[in-house]
Amino acid sequence: MVTATQRKVRESLTAYAYLAPAAVVLITFWFLPVIVSLAMSFFNLTALSPLDEASFVGVANFKRALNSEQFQRSLWNTVNYAVYSVPLTLFFSLMAALLLNSKVKGIAVWRTVFFLPYITTWVAISIVWMYIYHKNYGLANFFLQTVSVDLLGLESPWKLQWLDEDRGIWEMLFGFKVSNWPFAMDELVSGPSLALFSIIITSVWRDIGYFMIIFLAGLQNIDKTYYEAADIDGASPWTQFWHITFPLLSPVSFFLLVISLIGAFQVFVPMLVMTPNGGINYSTAPMVFYIYDSGFRGNWELSYASAIAYLLTGMILTLTIIQNKVLGKKVVYQ
Repeated sequence: MVTATQRKVRESLTAYAYLAPAAVVLITFWFLPVIVSLAMSFFNLTALSPLDEASFVGVANFKRALNSEQFQRSLWNTVNYAVYSVPLTLFFSLMAALLLNSKVKGIAVWRTVFFLPYITTWVAISIVWMYIYHKNYGLANFFLQTVSVDLLGLESPWKLQWLDEDRGIWEMLFGFKVSNWPFAMDELVSGPSLALFSIIITSVWRDIGYFMIIFLAGLQNIDKTYYEAADIDGASPWTQFWHITFPLLSPVSFFLLVISLIGAFQVFVPMLVMTPNGGINYSTAPMVFYIYDSGFRGNWELSYASAIAYLLTGMILTLTIIQNKVLGKKVVYQ
């Protein structure tokens, strides 16, 4: 006769047995590396030196990173990438969702077309766009030349260096360049380099489909009676969007804002493929690229790379907490 206690123990053991493989994987490939990496950040360990030669250096790696010009440049590259890519992606994906939420012929086909880039690997997309941006025979410069010569009638065709241009986009368009200001202000005023902005365009193009699907789900979850009541009151489409659609989409918008900002601070693959050395004057290298560059190139400074990784983790955690505290209160739930 099996008692209730024995049955409960048996069920618990069965549950733990099913969870054990996943737990082993998480501990081995996530928890353990996180702990080891944290410990390494306080030493001067490199992959090229014997383990017994590593010595405790405290927070020296963190101080070195904060005082490094390459770290500062990679930080502001990351900030610029997030500042431009996140709003552009959210805006265009919302516009696409609003369009596909209406009665459009072949809507299933259009949804598939928009979503296809997202399920394509970053490496494949980066290689294709790298050739699009090629300064000699890329489609981007071919388009510019066609517009400037055939449509505008200019004598000399427009031509850009794209991935080989380290000047900021606002500096190129309006001459904004404040070389006597602190490094960070100069980066913000002149804007992201054309090379980095080219990668931003690629990123926005790729991510629109995923964000669109989530926005579309949010739109279809809004009760239609709100719009029927607004129609009776004579509200315009813009009024309906601003007072009905936008507030009731706030849970979806907030979720997408959080995950897109986290993703922006972790971007790495397109920069590595399209600009393997971080671009001219390190103009396209984000923080994850700098971590990779420090830990797996040159002197293989694993401790220094670990310190940068934890600085990045702290930034992402801080931004996420701020978003939850500031924007989380403004989310409207039906």
